[in-house]
Amino acid sequence: MKEAHPEYDLIVIGGGCAGLSLARLLIENGSNLRVLIVEHRDAYSDDRTWCFWEKSDHSLKNLEAKVWATWQFSCADDDIYSHKSNSDLAYRCIRSASFYKHVQNHIDKSTHLSLMMSVRVKNIQENAKSVSLTTDRGEFCSRWVIDTRPLRDRVVKRPFGQHFLGIEIECDQDMFDDQVAQIMINMQQDEYGFRFTYLLPFSKRRALFEETRFTRSAPEEVLETALQDSIKKKMKGVGFQEHRRERGFIPMSCNTKPAQQNSRIVQAGVAVGAARPSTGYAFLRIQAWALECALALSKGAPPTCQTVDPAWMRWADRLFLKVIEDPSNDVPEIFLALAKRMRPDHFVRFLSDSAQPTDLLRAIYALPKRPFIAGLTGMPRLKPVSR
Repeated sequence: MKEAHPEYDLIVIGGGCAGLSLARLLIENGSNLRVLIVEHRDAYSDDRTWCFWEKSDHSLKNLEAKVWATWQFSCADDDIYSHKSNSDLAYRCIRSASFYKHVQNHIDKSTHLSLMMSVRVKNIQENAKSVSLTTDRGEFCSRWVIDTRPLRDRVVKRPFGQHFLGIEIECDQDMFDDQVAQIMINMQQDEYGFRFTYLLPFSKRRALFEETRFTRSAPEEVLETALQDSIKKKMKGVGFQEHRRERGFIPMSCNTKPAQQNSRIVQAGVAVGAARPSTGYAFLRIQAWALECALALSKGAPPTCQTVDPAWMRWADRLFLKVIEDPSNDVPEIFLALAKRMRPDHFVRFLSDSAQPTDLLRAIYALPKRPFIAGLTGMPRLKPVSR
């Protein structure tokens, strides 16, 4: 078969956080590459809230929906522990709807980059000098393809991870302290594993409640029941209106790197390592990858993969995941120990992508020793990996 002449320099499969982040940075860096993004959704909605710890001078500050300088943790029927950074570091939230609109405005003004909605990819065929994409909207040819599709499109069985269901509500009267983000409250365990409530107050009357579980499987009805119970307990009979919902899964696995990277097809996004394995935080890691990839493409180089974490971090994440997935361990007490015994800045770095070996040492000092000593049995010896 004769190889088609590439009509694009790059096709991105998936117009979610990873795909649109790359589009934004290609445009902002003045790239002249011919880029097509294909997205299966018919239209964007306010379906996510992306939160992260960062200082105030980050590049997407204008999209922030809310900033909290204080964040809290608690176990069921236990004391609440509050953290407040001594620096400009704060917990920041960006609504997906604001991000989608911001990048779409960039794309609409671009002469080189386009976004096509309602596209279902049927087949990808790599050739010597190009990649052919067969979709329900026709066939496209490109020099490179970046596939950002989520995990559910790639595997039959999901790994261990975060299953969450959230509802954003508005109350009939003031109910929330809108200066405090309740990151992990009412932590407990049941037959489905570790669970907690995630409460983000956007005002004194409006907040996002999320029920989150660390497990391999979480039935929808279980999440729904726990979420409604959390809201009822907080509202104490006060009326409220439901504005929107969000549902998702974030893999928590050290084995998300693809076994094989084809020469012209690169995988990216949460499904292949964008989320920090032990915590699930992904937004800043995706922005870092998108910037690196945009700069490489702008210089004529191939698209880049997600940066592999340092060997010590991968080893620590693997051990941490092994311990918290074991139902015999008191997982709420493990997270509460970190909140109680680590300084806020060190704790944030440990949870995010800026952790240093010294933060790991501080976490080791803070954590209960017995489950982690037991977890060392059978731990593989990790070697540095080049990408």
